[in-house]
Amino acid sequence: MFNLVENAIRYSRTGSTVNVSIRDNDSHVFLRVEDQGPGIPKQYRESIFQPFFRLDKSRSRAYGGAGLGLALVWEIAALHGGAVEVETSSENGTTMLVTLSKGATT
Repeated sequence: MFNLVENAIRYSRTGSTVNVSIRDNDSHVFLRVEDQGPGIPKQYRESIFQPFFRLDKSRSRAYGGAGLGLALVWEIAALHGGAVEVETSSENGTTMLVTLSKGATT
């Protein structure tokens, strides 16, 4: 969760809001992180979860990091029987969704 929130803050516009919400139903827990950043183009929405992938190579030094944060989120969610995805994204922001099964064990 830290990596998702950190990315949302890092890539959001100055003075914007980052929202974090957690909801559940009988079988799953849903964690959403919504930002007001520039969005993620459709063609990269799966690639961003690959280790060392950078959406914009020119910004890597300015924003820091090694390109591992979302890959770690993906792997940790999978290890807990869950998944992470770009739920929505546009020029007005991105919503990341982590879905975890309540019945999963580690």
